Amino acid sequence: MKSKNAKRYSYAAVMKELEAGGSAARIALCKRLGLDGPTFGTSYAALKALDKKVADDTELALKLWASGNHDARVFACWIVEEKSITMKLLDTWAKDTSSRALGLELATLTAFSRHASRQSRKWRKAKDDVRCGMGWIVVGLLATQPDRSAEEGGITDDELRVCLEEIEAKIHSAQNGTKSNMNSALIGIGCRMSTSKAALAVAKRVGKVDVDQGNRSCKTRVPLDEIKKTIAHYEKKGKTPAEGAAGLRRRHC
Repeated sequence: MKSKNAKRYSYAAVMKELEAGGSAARIALCKRLGLDGPTFGTSYAALKALDKKVADDTELALKLWASGNHDARVFACWIVEEKSITMKLLDTWAKDTSSRALGLELATLTAFSRHASRQSRKWRKAKDDVRCGMGWIVVGLLATQPDRSAEEGGITDDELRVCLEEIEAKIHSAQNGTKSNMNSALIGIGCRMSTSKAALAVAKRVGKVDVDQGNRSCKTRVPLDEIKKTIAHYEKKGKTPAEGAAGLRRRHC
């Protein structure tokens, strides 16, 4: 959460803090995970601490993005002013995005914006794996926010049913990153109560999805199992998944 005392920082001051929050070990980890380009290896703890201090500032965000540094670009997604988040900006930044890590941050920012569903439709048609995958990340995030209106960038049940058809038809043949994010989107759609039954049927037919996680230690979730487990978890609390953390509208990971 942004502090009431958050203030404007200079580009040089932010870059200095980002560098101070990094480490050689994290740089090495980023490289092992396929991140190309310059990075300080800034930890998320350092990013979150800095985010509390730095006021939202579009001019600064644009300078940070232009630096080409991975950590600076992540932080740019965190501090760009909401009024400045246009489809043109999102497309421009998407063209510069070549890693799944940065793609996740930009997709999360997109899902926060009023352009979320329209931008998702556009990116899902992209041929490159990162942009197409970002489109599916947005679907998964919006699916668990059923109360968002179209004007707020929300996604309808009807569009989610169309997404289910596309997932079933394409998930096993999709590029690796897109496949992974389709898998997550299927789980998200299954966790919206109004589309859960349809998603469970698709998940049953799709089965386990084979995603190459590379050097990552994470495991690929099985949609059918994950949907049932998540719904059961919230039912014990007398809630739906949308009433939990997944249903929050947030601008960064």
